[in-house]
Amino acid sequence: MSEHLIFIFYIFFLFFSTIGHGVLFSRFVYKDFLNLNVGYQGLIGFFSLSLISLLTSYILPHDIIHNIILHIFGIIGFFFYLKLKKKSITEIKYLIILILIFLIGAYVYKNHDDFPYYHLTYALNLSENRFIVGTGIFSHGFRTFSSLFYYHSILYMPYIKFYLFHIGPFFILILYNYIIINKTLECIKVNKINFLFYFSLIGLIFINIAFYRISEHGTDRSAQILLLLIFLFFYELFYFEGFKKRQPIYLNLLLILIFLASSMKAIYYLYLVLVPIILFKKKFIIKFFEKKNYAIIIILFISLSGNLLTNYFNTGCLLYPAEITCIGDKDWSIPKKEVKRMSIHYEWWSKAGGGPGYESEVKPSEYIKNFSWLKNWIDRHFFNKVSDTLYGILLICLIVFLSFKYFSKRKLRKKKNINYLAYIIPLLFLLEWFLKHPAMRYGGYVLIGLPIFIYVSSKLSDLEISISKINKVTIVFLSIAMISFVGRNIVRLNKEINFYNYNIIKSPLFYVENTKSKKILEKSDFIVYTTEENKMCWASKTPCSYKKDIKSKKFFGLNMVYAND
Repeated sequence: MSEHLIFIFYIFFLFFSTIGHGVLFSRFVYKDFLNLNVGYQGLIGFFSLSLISLLTSYILPHDIIHNIILHIFGIIGFFFYLKLKKKSITEIKYLIILILIFLIGAYVYKNHDDFPYYHLTYALNLSENRFIVGTGIFSHGFRTFSSLFYYHSILYMPYIKFYLFHIGPFFILILYNYIIINKTLECIKVNKINFLFYFSLIGLIFINIAFYRISEHGTDRSAQILLLLIFLFFYELFYFEGFKKRQPIYLNLLLILIFLASSMKAIYYLYLVLVPIILFKKKFIIKFFEKKNYAIIIILFISLSGNLLTNYFNTGCLLYPAEITCIGDKDWSIPKKEVKRMSIHYEWWSKAGGGPGYESEVKPSEYIKNFSWLKNWIDRHFFNKVSDTLYGILLICLIVFLSFKYFSKRKLRKKKNINYLAYIIPLLFLLEWFLKHPAMRYGGYVLIGLPIFIYVSSKLSDLEISISKINKVTIVFLSIAMISFVGRNIVRLNKEINFYNYNIIKSPLFYVENTKSKKILEKSDFIVYTTEENKMCWASKTPCSYKKDIKSKKFFGLNMVYAND
């Protein structure tokens, strides 16, 4: 029972600290953010903490003392928010209820396959050591930087240790739900039912049904949840004039969301193109560069620079595995031939060139060209990964449309909420995804859903429905989304209890294999380990390397590792 109490206490403590850091960011960087509700403060805090973690990792390890001090500031910010806003107590009350409803999702026994390979180890390494130059040499996993690892590293706390290193995606999901539920209910309250209302509602239903397994989120699905918010704010800024006073706030928030998603997966920097589209459409360029935006522009520049430099100090490339971004030939650099090979490998894998139990006979460099991959991708990836998602999206949209249509009047409102650009922009991103990296984890879930969500939302916004009917149908769908999340997690937990002998009554903690470590490099102030019998690193002594033959030296006061060639 004590482990359960500690587990739940830390979930709330760290969640409220994240919100508090969002409030502190808003207070000292961009005060207009203080007008936003607690859900947005949480996402801003997630961005802020990830950036703080990244920057401080070069100075000291994220040990218990570092993290306690950091979260004390977060709790101070949280209480400042409670004092600042009259509605804050009500917001927190509803947020606590939401967490309790979704709490079952935080109980995980088995995490995804990459978790023991490098996700857990990467974050634990940051908790126990300062940043190490050249960590990309340890394994392929250490070359793919994600802010989620940095966020998780500051969750290393007394008693709970590393057993909440999976909780970041859970926090993102809770914050997303709070924002969308609040937004839809507010639209009903003020009788402003439009495209944005239906788009938000359909997106929330899809996310709660499709992304119910927190253990499978990795670094990918949280970024896709943020992608739905990114498009929501893009459409709100691009098409709707009713929020003129909040346009600067929403534009800066859009930037925060893009940079946060990009820090989880670098491919999301592509969505920065949405910002100049808005600036030109709204003739907002001069206004955007006014004095009060300077601080946030500087912070975003620091975030971009920090992410690129961290990638560089890991691999020698600003954006691994893009060979064009590999600068110079440093001791820690991954050889460019290896970078090119891995770039081809990732594209080959995403185009179904290989997987568990199969591998195409065509040479990878040829397989990815000229749609040679298309037939195999259709056979092995479209059926059933893409098709199952597509069927689920179509079913959700059909049920939502028919439900609202049932209560509509015959008369239609001829409102032009959106135009062809609403379809063209996401379709271009979908095309880029399909041509370069058509795996669901690289944005596929949301990119496939977006055109359908947009079409159905546009059609629904033309219907004449009484506000009381809309309210009732919306409450039903919000309830169904939550019940689905809880129900599917009950089934999941039952399987884990039976298959893995998960004693959830005794302990809520996820499984960690007890691996034995051995030293492969030892100096007076620096030791590198590996595991015996070539097992995955899990939570063994850090830094843990899969490559055995390595050397180290100092680089501007930091430890640097490199291959012993």
